[in-house]
Amino acid sequence: SGVYPRGQHPGVLLLFLLAWPASGDIHHYKNTQLNLGTYLVRRGDMYSPRESPSHSSPGNGKAYIDVELVLRRHNSSKLAAYTTEGEIEFAVIHSAEKLNISYSDGEQKYFCCVAELEAKGETKLCNKETLNTLIIRNKHVERKKAAFHSGDELAKTHRLITRFNVEKSGPYMLVMANCDPRLQEYEVSFSGRTIWMNPYGYLPATSYAFLPFYGIMACIYGGLAIVWFVLNAMHWKEIVMLQNYITVVLGVCLIENMLLYFDYAHFNLTGTRGISILVAGAFVTILRRAIARMLIMAVSIGFAIVRPDLGKNKKNIINFGLVYFFLGFTQQLLIDLAKVHTSISDHLRTILLIPVAAADSGCYWFIFISLYHLITMLRVRQQLVKLSVYKTFTKVLVVSLLCATVFSIYHLSLTIRQKVLVHWRIWWLLDEGIWNILFSIIFFAICFLFRPSQSAKRYAYTQLSTDMADDEFGMDDDTALEMEPMIEKKEDLFALGDDDFDPVLDKKSAKVD
Repeated sequence: SGVYPRGQHPGVLLLFLLAWPASGDIHHYKNTQLNLGTYLVRRGDMYSPRESPSHSSPGNGKAYIDVELVLRRHNSSKLAAYTTEGEIEFAVIHSAEKLNISYSDGEQKYFCCVAELEAKGETKLCNKETLNTLIIRNKHVERKKAAFHSGDELAKTHRLITRFNVEKSGPYMLVMANCDPRLQEYEVSFSGRTIWMNPYGYLPATSYAFLPFYGIMACIYGGLAIVWFVLNAMHWKEIVMLQNYITVVLGVCLIENMLLYFDYAHFNLTGTRGISILVAGAFVTILRRAIARMLIMAVSIGFAIVRPDLGKNKKNIINFGLVYFFLGFTQQLLIDLAKVHTSISDHLRTILLIPVAAADSGCYWFIFISLYHLITMLRVRQQLVKLSVYKTFTKVLVVSLLCATVFSIYHLSLTIRQKVLVHWRIWWLLDEGIWNILFSIIFFAICFLFRPSQSAKRYAYTQLSTDMADDEFGMDDDTALEMEPMIEKKEDLFALGDDDFDPVLDKKSAKVD
C-alpha cells in the first residue's frame, strides 16, 4: 500500500532510467501493469523554448510532453459491475526535484502517502488532503489525474490525453502512480504513448549536439578526402602502400559520419530510430575503430616507410582487428539498442566493456613499444628526417593519450559523485564526442605526415640485403643494422620538391639527432 522496506520493493515496477542515455522521444506502451502501490518513471531530456539551440520543424519552437494513454482496470473476480471509483496520478518532475518524490524514515521508504505516515505525525506530508496520493513535497509540481467512475462496463477504461509544457531546461521524469486503495481489487494497465517534443524536434536534449557535430565532421572529412585524392592524382607514381591504407580508413570515416548524421536527422524528424540504420551505424563505427587501430599499429612499426611489409606482426594485427571488431560491434549494438529498448541488460554491456578495454590496452602497449624500438633504430642509423616524423607522431599519440586519461578520470568522477544530471549539457562530449575528436586529431596527423608527394618513394623503404621483416621490431637481426647511416635533408618526410636529393654516406660527417 505504498510502503517499501529498505532494499526491497515487492510488486514495484520501477523503470528508473537516470543512469542510461535517454531513449527515443516517442515511447510506446502496451498493457503495462500499474497495480496498487506501484509506479513507473520515464526519463527524458528537454530544452525550454528560451534556451533551445534551435527552433525548427517538427518542434517549431515549442517544448512539451504529451500523454496519450488508455487505462484499463480488470476485476479478477469477474464481477459485472464496477461499483467503486479510483484515480491514477500523473506528474512531470524536473531532475532537481527527483529526491522529493518519496519519503524515508530510515527503516522504510514510502512513495505513497498512507495512513501510517499520518499516524507517525508526518502531517506535512500526509493529511486528509494528500492521503492516498503520490508523495511530492514541492506543491508547485503540476499533477494530473485519470479517474475511473463507478458504473457499468464503460467504467473499465479511461482515456487520458493531456499535455505538460516545459518551461525549464534539463532532465525530466514523467511519473505514473497508483496509490488509490479503492483500486486494490483491480488489475490496472495502460496502453498508448508519450511524446517528448523539444523546440527543434524529437531528439533528447543530451543527444541534440550530435546532429551538428556529425554534420560538421562529415564536412571536414569530405574536405580532407578531396585534398587527399587530389594529392593522390598528382603523385600517383609515388604512392606507397601505407597511403592506400590511409585512403581506405578515410573513406570509412567519411561514410561513418555521414551515416550517423542522417541517423540523428531521421531520429529528430520522426522520434524513432530504425533498427536497420542503427545496426548499419554500429557496424561502420566499429569497422572504423578496428581498421584505424590496425593502421596506427602498422604505422608504429614503420610499415612501408622503414620496412616493406608487416612481417611476423601481420597475423597478430589481423587477429587483433577481427577480435576487436567482434567485441566492439556487440557492445556498440547493445548500447545503441538500449537507447530504444530499455529492456537491454546494463550488466551485459558492462561485462563486454572489460574485454574491449583489455584489447585497447594491449593495442596501446604494442604501439608505444613498437615506436620506441623504431625510433631507437632510426637514431642509430641517423635517418634524421624519418626520425623527426616518427618522433612527431609519437608526441601526438602521447598528448592524445594524456587528454583521454584526463577526460576518463573526469567522466568517472562525475559518475561516482552522481553529477551526471548536473552536467547533462556536455555529457555527449564526455561520453562519446571527445573520443571522436581525439581519433580525428591522430588520423589528421597521420595524413599530414605521410601525405603523397613528389619525394615519397625516395624516403620509403628500400630493400636491404637482409629483410627487416624477418624480425619483430626490425632490431633483432644484427645484419639488418648494417645499412650505412646517412643524413637526409632536413625537411618534411613527404615534402614536395626534392630533385637535388643526394644522401651523404660518410659516417664521419653524420650527426645523431
